[in-house]
Amino acid sequence: MLDLPYQKTEAGRAEIKARSLPLSRSARNLLLMLDTSHPASYWLEAIKGTSEADLAFLIGHGLIAASGGAMPAPAAAAAAAPAVPPQPVQVGTGMGYDELYAYLSGNARRHLGLIKGYRMILDVERCTDLAALQELAWKMIAQIDQASGEAAADVARAEMRLGN
Repeated sequence: MLDLPYQKTEAGRAEIKARSLPLSRSARNLLLMLDTSHPASYWLEAIKGTSEADLAFLIGHGLIAASGGAMPAPAAAAAAAPAVPPQPVQVGTGMGYDELYAYLSGNARRHLGLIKGYRMILDVERCTDLAALQELAWKMIAQIDQASGEAAADVARAEMRLGN
């Protein structure tokens, strides 16, 4: 159980927005941060105060599910987030809601670091439509530009297929 990567289910994403279940602070933090980039054991160590009980609670309520083998296969990782190197920019065609949601959630920590990435993920969870996600994507690009430079921002913009 601890050596498997987990991913949020639709019920998990809905719970983040609705806050209808009585989740402890540690369980909610685990639900927010967890993705398939690392096994569950990593997240339990990285997120202070979490325990196997929090993980079991999330699994038991169908908020997260194992994403497959011991670690995500390269093909599974590619399905979760756009592949690197970036795809060609197609001005005006950008990603759809689900693609952009997955990209922003899956890459915020990589581009912005743990704390700013966590805040970005919280903002992503609050977005209810494509326009809000696109506005947040531009905000993320600006933060990447400030933190890592114009070249990194250009790569992120291309990965999200946003025009200039």
